[in-house]
Amino acid sequence: MKTIVVAGTASRVGKTTVASYILRMLSNRTFSFNKGKIVDTKYRRIFQHAGNTSCETKGNSLDLCHYNRLWSALKITIRHEGSCPRHTECDTCDDGYEPFKILTSDDIIREKGKDTDRLSTAGACKVVWLQSDSDVEKISIEAALACFDKEHNLVIEGNSFLRVHDANVAVLVASPSVERIKRSAELLLNKIDFVVINVHKRHTPEEIEECKERMIALGCDVPFYVVNPCSEEDYSNQSFIDRIQDILSKS
Repeated sequence: MKTIVVAGTASRVGKTTVASYILRMLSNRTFSFNKGKIVDTKYRRIFQHAGNTSCETKGNSLDLCHYNRLWSALKITIRHEGSCPRHTECDTCDDGYEPFKILTSDDIIREKGKDTDRLSTAGACKVVWLQSDSDVEKISIEAALACFDKEHNLVIEGNSFLRVHDANVAVLVASPSVERIKRSAELLLNKIDFVVINVHKRHTPEEIEECKERMIALGCDVPFYVVNPCSEEDYSNQSFIDRIQDILSKS
């Protein structure tokens, strides 16, 4: 199982947007090795039968690697208020309160407008939503991971995963529209592989540069990619996806 974590500097920076874009790009591709080099057979449909799987491209035999596995998604929501949001002894809380919940029902996951539905629509073959109190995030994340088969690769949305787990690829999403940077994001900087500045066409070059400077001031010494998931023009979208593929191929 390969894992890609999409964390964010704050709420509303576009973690789901970037996670969905990654899913959309990777679920539409099959990758293979040719003498140690990844070959992109985009949009080809290759089915694995018993025994080894290979395909012929321009006379070369290409052994498929793990990129033809299924892509799934895990969304993590941390509930910081715990079992009693009012922190009083009013006896109105549910006695059956659970410190974490793992939601997999289609009625919830595919509800229109929810982030989980966006992840599913983007190409995830399975989506799990973990809602957990902060003091049990390690055990709850382990329980959520157990919902996936080993052959699934995962795109994981949420900062908390990196606090208790390593990932093959760790992306930190920032936005020119959101200046605030959460403390939880600052504590993850040593685990981040690169920063994605999630932009819209309305963002000016000056705003984008200011966003980058804020991240550098925090100590971000990693590559930056300016990505617009809604447009492929004049942005580093493809370089961003290529970087993910490169890291996965070496892990």
